[in-house]
Amino acid sequence: MLILESHHGPEFEMEFRVHDFVKVLYVIAGNGRSHVGEEVYELAPRDIVMVLPGRRNRVEDSPNSPISCYVLCIHRSLLTFDSEAVASLPLGLLPRQAHFAQRIERRLRRLLFQQLQNNPLTPLAMVSNGLEILSLIACHQVAKSDGITDLSQEPGVDEMAAYIRHLDTHFFEATTIDEASNSIGIPRRRFTQLFRGITGQTWLNYVQELRVDHACRLLENTDRPITSIAFECGFAELSTFYRAFRKMRDVTPSAWRRAKVD
Repeated sequence: MLILESHHGPEFEMEFRVHDFVKVLYVIAGNGRSHVGEEVYELAPRDIVMVLPGRRNRVEDSPNSPISCYVLCIHRSLLTFDSEAVASLPLGLLPRQAHFAQRIERRLRRLLFQQLQNNPLTPLAMVSNGLEILSLIACHQVAKSDGITDLSQEPGVDEMAAYIRHLDTHFFEATTIDEASNSIGIPRRRFTQLFRGITGQTWLNYVQELRVDHACRLLENTDRPITSIAFECGFAELSTFYRAFRKMRDVTPSAWRRAKVD
């Protein structure tokens, strides 16, 4: 596992090469093209390109705006725990989406920091973050086909749609509406308008509904304590969980479980 920072000069010219590792290219600045196999992709800042092991590739810089980028290298030996891991990854330029790029940026910064630490736990931390990046990329490819972005050409709609897709599977991580609006770079007022326009609900109601739905599944299908279920669903306080559950289901979690079990 290695992360490199590369700043191309005006005279830089990269030859075609083939690697035995997964390469994630993240463009910081500049423009150019990425050649991956027989495909050619135009590059701009915040673009992400995936190069799989054994694929011929190179970066071609724009003459007037050479590229600066981060390159994350993950050797395929780290993926042997799953025979389908490499095959599940996309190849080439990922769909451009600012919210997703921000999430990858945060993890790349972690890796850059960790790589410089003289700590026996550094390798473990780097492998953990690198694999998380690959997981995000694989899930991003699956999620993009659900059609939700086909709503409007208004500014911010695609970003909001991507955020909602992410929220649907990460509702337990949601904190505040301010944090949510900041994460996709949309002012709070515009965020609330777009969110309600797409979902028909307020942000808080939507999050609570997702959490309570998941709690219902756990109550019905497991015998786990209610405190554990509340924690997994993202509720910081048990009292908040009870209030939200009663509001959504008109009964307490215990009564709902009894009714389903009986």
